[in-house]
Amino acid sequence: MPEIPVPQEIRESVLRELYRQADSFDWEDVPVRQKTTHYRQWVEDPSIGGKLADYYTAEGMRVWLKDGPLKEYARALENFGPYAKYVSKRLAPPSEFITEILGNSWTVLPESIREKPMHCLITDGRERRYVCWGRPRAFRDLLWAAVNKAIASTSRPLIVVYLTDGKTVSDSQKSLHQKIAAHCELDLAYVYRRWEDIPAS
Repeated sequence: MPEIPVPQEIRESVLRELYRQADSFDWEDVPVRQKTTHYRQWVEDPSIGGKLADYYTAEGMRVWLKDGPLKEYARALENFGPYAKYVSKRLAPPSEFITEILGNSWTVLPESIREKPMHCLITDGRERRYVCWGRPRAFRDLLWAAVNKAIASTSRPLIVVYLTDGKTVSDSQKSLHQKIAAHCELDLAYVYRRWEDIPAS
């Protein structure tokens, strides 16, 4: 979606306030129905919709929120993409959960970090492995990405499903994920990721 055609200082103010609020209730875990409510509240919020009212209709604001900054929000939490500078917290880097899962001998190749889904290559100095990660609801996308990599790889791809802030997943869902990964000859790990606060600039 094109950049919002408003003065830079207004755009920056809106994005920082929008992400501050999204950070406060972990937007990525908000159910779809509740997200609709938040869109309406943001359009009516003087610090967001109020500042955009001279440039967009209410519907235009809602579309921009959904298809612009909030579509990029998950990647921004990974410190990835042009919106990363607006979040007030971010997820700990993948190097942290790679060490937790595989030990200190494995490291992330920083230049290999990409999106859709988030993924990278890791190495122990002898072997390279593909790793992709996301929340439980993204398992289907992670599975497809890993299977595609497995076809041409001599090493087993690793799928990492992560949770945050005490979130849980049912035993039945986790068991199903494990059975699917095993059937496809893929490695799977569940981890908790911590948040890192970003000092105010």
